[in-house]
Amino acid sequence: MAAGENLYQPNQEWEYAYFPTSGIVSVIAVTASGARGETGIIGREGFVGSAVILFADSAPFEIVVQVQGRALRIKKAEIQQAILRSPTLLAALLKFVHVFNVQVAQTAVANVRYAVTQRLARWLAMYRDRVGINDFTMTHDFLSDMLGVRRAGVTEAVNKLEGRKIIKASRGKISILKPAQLIDVANGSYGIPESEYKRLIKKPRRSVKEAGEELS
Repeated sequence: MAAGENLYQPNQEWEYAYFPTSGIVSVIAVTASGARGETGIIGREGFVGSAVILFADSAPFEIVVQVQGRALRIKKAEIQQAILRSPTLLAALLKFVHVFNVQVAQTAVANVRYAVTQRLARWLAMYRDRVGINDFTMTHDFLSDMLGVRRAGVTEAVNKLEGRKIIKASRGKISILKPAQLIDVANGSYGIPESEYKRLIKKPRRSVKEAGEELS
């Protein structure tokens, strides 16, 4: 998946479901008048293609690769046949659909109820979760598009976080210095989808002893 690549246009019939192993994909809602806004991001924690497994086949969303990475893909007919044969597979995929829906709902609340600095902190924390590093290549223009705010608002928010030494910003680059404080600044706008993901999908690893006891 190349950065900027458009995987799907609104209402285009989906041919594949994608399972990223790295990188980030943006799900962008598009209104009847053509206005666009990011509703959520998906990385290695999930998959792109909820319309496919819900047998809707298309959706009024634009799917764009935000961060270059790799993904496994499966044809629509094949994954639909697989989930009809395997209730366990269907349940696993639907759990992620639920988690992503929670993320979308929290994004809507954040956009209405939170200041730009809090929204930026939330977005950077989510971004970090998916790429697993603290140093990002991104511009203020890019952040402006992702958050749906004016560039001046992003610049002010970046300066506030940098002033508190939570991040360090340079031309085209942001480094997270204090991840825990970043989440504190998000002030509750971050955490609910992440908790749902841990509850439903990311189970704690069993010890070797536990695994052996189960098999005995």
